Amino acid sequence: MDIMEKLDSLHRMGADKYVHLWQYLFANMLQGFWPRLFAVCFLGLSFWFGVRRRNLQLGFVFFVLTLFVTFAAQLLKLSGLS
Repeated sequence: MDIMEKLDSLHRMGADKYVHLWQYLFANMLQGFWPRLFAVCFLGLSFWFGVRRRNLQLGFVFFVLTLFVTFAAQLLKLSGLS
C-alpha cells in the first residue's frame, strides 16, 4: 500500500490544485499543434510496435495514449470541469 500512497497525487497537493493542473494542461498544452503532434507520434508508435515488432500490448498502450490525447480536451469540456 505504501507504493500506492506514493503514486497518489492528492497526497502531495490539494484536490482543487490537482483539478487546476489538469485544466491548465488541457487548455494550454493539449489543444492545437501539440496534441496533433503527440497523436501522430503515438499512432505511429502504435503501428510500429503492434505490427512491425509484433508487441500487441505496447501497441495497444500507444493507441490508448493516442485516443487520450485526441479526445481528452473534449471530454473535459463535456464533464463541465473546463
